[in-house]
Amino acid sequence: MPRKKRRKSSAQKASDRAQQNQTPSTTHKVYRYLVLVAGILLLAAAGWWLKSSIDSSAPASSSPITPEKISAIQPASYVGNKTCVNCHTQAWNDWQNSQHAKAMQHANESTVLGDFNNATFEYNGVESTFFRRNGGFFVRTDGPDGKLDEYEIKYTFGVYPLQQYLVPMPGGRLQALSIAWDSRPKEQDGQRWFHLYQDEKIAHDDVLHWTRQTQNWNGMCADCHSTNLEKHYDPVNHTFATTWSEINVSCEACHGPASRHVAWATKAKGGEQYAQNLGLVISLDERKGINWTTDPKTQQPVRSKARTTDHEIAMCAHCHSRRSQISEGYVPGQPLLDYYLPSLLQEGLYFPDGQIEDEVYVYGSFLQSKMYAAGVTCSDCHNPHSMQLKATGNAICLQCHA
Repeated sequence: MPRKKRRKSSAQKASDRAQQNQTPSTTHKVYRYLVLVAGILLLAAAGWWLKSSIDSSAPASSSPITPEKISAIQPASYVGNKTCVNCHTQAWNDWQNSQHAKAMQHANESTVLGDFNNATFEYNGVESTFFRRNGGFFVRTDGPDGKLDEYEIKYTFGVYPLQQYLVPMPGGRLQALSIAWDSRPKEQDGQRWFHLYQDEKIAHDDVLHWTRQTQNWNGMCADCHSTNLEKHYDPVNHTFATTWSEINVSCEACHGPASRHVAWATKAKGGEQYAQNLGLVISLDERKGINWTTDPKTQQPVRSKARTTDHEIAMCAHCHSRRSQISEGYVPGQPLLDYYLPSLLQEGLYFPDGQIEDEVYVYGSFLQSKMYAAGVTCSDCHNPHSMQLKATGNAICLQCHA
């Protein structure tokens, strides 16, 4: 229990004030001066020590550089896939032949798969014609006013089992034609033009018409078909000035901007500071040192070490999910739900027994699976660079379920 302080009399208070107002003695002045000098020297020493710690080129092993510290040192930037091929030749070759590499391309002789030799296609009373002129690719079809007009194809969109085509429109827009090319072999009823809404009648004033918002590349498609895409939408003038680092889904679309990694790998000046995470903005190492065995009692596959993170799955889900974008600027490694809102289980997307009914792009259904619960990741079954399954037919399942 605290002791109560005794109250001072008026005379004692006056005496205290008088002592406080007296001029300090010489001894007190010297003492205060020495204390001030000591304080300044102490601050200088602390500043020197702090500067030495920051300037050190090789951090002590007991104090590793964290991703947060790396971010403060030098922001990562995009370097392009041709920088990656120097060290990652096999992965780059696998990617070069993948659908990621062909997600979007400039329209030319080698990229356009459709028949543009004056081929015609009729839909809802409108006959569209696909033709060539001066080395370019054109379509004559109904425009935003319902009248026939000629439009130049500037980009291909996708490659298999179908390929769409993008047409530049006013305001920086790229619009995806609803008449697409079936790129499957003829024996599979491919190699023909078809309409994406062949069971409906989409007129020029319908929201699903190729000139309308739902078929706008900038807002609806671009985020998952190019690398480091920025929409640059102007809400005042309703225009786009969309940019990208690479036109397709390149290395850095999944691994993130790689300038720090290159600095570390090439031992460039300052690159040693990125050794903590090899300069990468995301570590896709959840399968490192992992193997699957069969539990002798349950005969079920068991992961050698429990998966505790979802870095790889979330990175893939950025595009391989049915979702709404709620914020721009996503970079692999950042929280998925800060930028995207995945669709929930709802009628029309899934059958009552949980099977996929509409285009849900795998992520939502995978999260419901026993494989996800057991610790399976995307690259357990898929080669992430070629996008091919690691085995064909039942062999892919027999990797674990033998």
